[in-house]
Amino acid sequence: MENGSRTRGVLTLAYGHPRFIEQAKDLGWSLQLHASHLPRAIATDSRDAELRSIFTDVIPLQPEFGSGVRQKLHLDRYACYDETLFIDSDCLALGNLDAFWAAFQGRYFGVPGYRYLQRGTKDPYLDVDYALDRFGVTRLPKFNGGTYYLTRTQETRKFFDTARSLMEDWQQLRLAPFRSNGPNDEAVLSIAMAIHHVSPTDMGEGGMWTPCGYRGRLHLDVIAGKCSFKKEGAIRIPEVIHFPGEYIYCFPYVRERARIRKRMQDRSAGAASLARAYMVSAVWQLSRKSERLSRLARSTLRAWRVAARSLSARVGQA
Repeated sequence: MENGSRTRGVLTLAYGHPRFIEQAKDLGWSLQLHASHLPRAIATDSRDAELRSIFTDVIPLQPEFGSGVRQKLHLDRYACYDETLFIDSDCLALGNLDAFWAAFQGRYFGVPGYRYLQRGTKDPYLDVDYALDRFGVTRLPKFNGGTYYLTRTQETRKFFDTARSLMEDWQQLRLAPFRSNGPNDEAVLSIAMAIHHVSPTDMGEGGMWTPCGYRGRLHLDVIAGKCSFKKEGAIRIPEVIHFPGEYIYCFPYVRERARIRKRMQDRSAGAASLARAYMVSAVWQLSRKSERLSRLARSTLRAWRVAARSLSARVGQA
């Protein structure tokens, strides 16, 4: 899409385990369905040929950038548009994304959000008081990193250079490890935002939301582009919905991934794989009701993964 002389597009990352590639496909199909006017780029190490029919630009992953979420600290080096909206692969798009371009107009970097960490606040990913004193700031933005906006400018490069330097010194900065790959991107980028005086952008009930901590029913129809749920005492109507961590087992996400594949590929998911996904989702949903069920769900999922790896190894040796 052209905005005057500037190009706008979407970028995602998907690498490593095949499930991340499959999630990226579902994101790509949702973008084709609702924002087909936008070019779509994916940075990946996968050779899956189907990706080239879903994404307009397939960018080779740069392994030297690091493992895990460290890759997200190099979005400025992957971005191939003048204005880029990064969307995590475990998201689904539900609209044309125009609200994001409008919300971030005039910024070189942006993220949806409205909360801050202040002195005395406890956070699982960083020592808030130490960071405030170390960098001489009064507060740190708090947000979910499911979407980031960035421009192809020197200001953006300087911002990400700061973030990368923070990552190199993460242990001395008292940042908590995340999935054995160092700290998560939100903690690092939060400090970089405070240093560069970049505030989060409140997009109200829309924009990007996660269902983490939602109450009641989660209404989701990816084909119709509709979603709503109650969170933090208000109804949220996201244009991009993010299912981080264990929420990939959330039943609406499982169901809508199957529906969009049937729509975009003109086929339904295999009965066995769909039944398995529904079973895992049901166990996860029940686990939210009590700690005992939660422990049962975690042990069941671990057992399932061990059995799946064992079966895969045997097939490979056959």
